[in-house]
Amino acid sequence: MALCLESADLSKNKLKNMKKNIINWVCVDAQKIGTWKQVEALAESWLGGNFHKKPINLSAWCRWMPPKLFSILPKFLQMVAVKDLKQPLPDLVIAAGRQAVLVAIALRHKAKTVVLMNPGVPSHYFDVVIAPVHDQLVGKNVIATQGSLHGIDPSHLVFPEHLRNYHGYKIGVLLGGNSMHGTYENSLAVDLANDLKKFCTNSGSLIITPSRRTPVDWLEVFEKNLNGTAYWIWDQKTENPYPGLLSGVDAIVVCEDSISMASEACVMGKPVFIYQTGIKKAKFKYFYKQLFDKGYAKPFSLDAILYENKGFKILKEVDRVVEQISKMIDIK
Repeated sequence: MALCLESADLSKNKLKNMKKNIINWVCVDAQKIGTWKQVEALAESWLGGNFHKKPINLSAWCRWMPPKLFSILPKFLQMVAVKDLKQPLPDLVIAAGRQAVLVAIALRHKAKTVVLMNPGVPSHYFDVVIAPVHDQLVGKNVIATQGSLHGIDPSHLVFPEHLRNYHGYKIGVLLGGNSMHGTYENSLAVDLANDLKKFCTNSGSLIITPSRRTPVDWLEVFEKNLNGTAYWIWDQKTENPYPGLLSGVDAIVVCEDSISMASEACVMGKPVFIYQTGIKKAKFKYFYKQLFDKGYAKPFSLDAILYENKGFKILKEVDRVVEQISKMIDIK
């Protein structure tokens, strides 16, 4: 009899442990590097290391299907679309990107679902939607963020040793590049180089890092137009010093085409200046107006007095989002 009781207790403990073994998926369209950064930042902060990365590349028949159309398909067809994803199915799905949203729609009756950015269907399809303010989504389960989520922690950044010798007031420059929102012409590079030269003056240095979207020609344009100015520019061949360089510069200039880099720069609480590149899309205008109005950044201007630009607010949305989402979803 005692043995039977012991066996029963072991079974109960086994069931209890099984409930604790929650499966969490982080799903992102396979090629979206910037989106991966956002979703992993949330997952790391909220779940620690307890999640499985799922690059999503669905079958051709549904890959380009709008979420609104996918959402009205019969449930069995939705499940057919995600049948190639490795089993067992998750208890929680965090999704970002159009294809990943389709996965969240298919599994929403079987798992808790969290979607980042505008999902293209009403927010009530999911447990939580986390979207930037400039998407202007509303709903009881919508968490609005000021900018992009990221995992940059200023206390963990290390300024590269080889950049410490650049003298005076150091200005970090984060370059964007060609995208669906516009093309970077060499004339823009000339204007930016000349403006940075005046902005920096003779007492400072420029620490410049291009992104993967920055045209290669821009590096040559900068070399020709920054003569007489102390500067360093990443050659895209060695290890990228970003984001470590943010810790050692005194001010940051960000091209306006990158909402994610602007959001990352604003976590430092340093002077951040947004350089206009000609983007006319309304969501960008709305995003930057919010940044300026709330004191996280200022528009780039040659009239700015660098040494007097103190008191910039720190923007770190991931902590606030995790606090809110923890109240909305119980993952234990």
